[in-house]
Amino acid sequence: MNKVDAKEKTRRHFNETADHYVDSHDGKFVQHMYTSLLKELEKFTSGKLLDIGCGNGDFLGLIKDRGLELHGIDLAENMVKVAKKRYGDIAQIILGDAENLPYEEGMFDVIICNASFHHYTNPRAVLAQMRRVLKNNGVLLIGDPWMPQPLRGLMDYFTRFSNEGDFHYYGKEEMRNLMNECSFRLIDSKKTGKHTILFKAIPML
Repeated sequence: MNKVDAKEKTRRHFNETADHYVDSHDGKFVQHMYTSLLKELEKFTSGKLLDIGCGNGDFLGLIKDRGLELHGIDLAENMVKVAKKRYGDIAQIILGDAENLPYEEGMFDVIICNASFHHYTNPRAVLAQMRRVLKNNGVLLIGDPWMPQPLRGLMDYFTRFSNEGDFHYYGKEEMRNLMNECSFRLIDSKKTGKHTILFKAIPML
């Protein structure tokens, strides 16, 4: 599966599941990842937060009373419609591509990307955009599916047959090296479930 096909499959899959995402397999999978993200965000009581791949906006709803200015962006039109309908009064939610974030340089104090990064066909471009719009003292949190080798290698092989736009799954060292290439320093990576992980990074200055 080439990069264009993978991105279009991602868009189509989440457009098709937007109205019932909460009850879908994807929706249930991401919900148990929220606890670790919420704990990481406890120290943030002001500033601007961007949720990349915000989906139906549920996580933004969970942090609406944290004192943060909330922003969300997603590739799927129907997801954005649902998110705006549900949480448009608490967050600025827009349609867009993570490879070309329509925000000013150094705009955000914290960026989160939950259960979305493994869909990105050009992760270096996405990380470059994240670095551009994140403040020098900001924090990047990426939650994603995880599995040990050799299972991860098998999953990467079978992504070519995925109808959901899955593209690549990352191990700790692979993510560390990727972060380094894109001017981020990975400061923590911890399992948050049997098949999930949370990567925490800060900008290199």
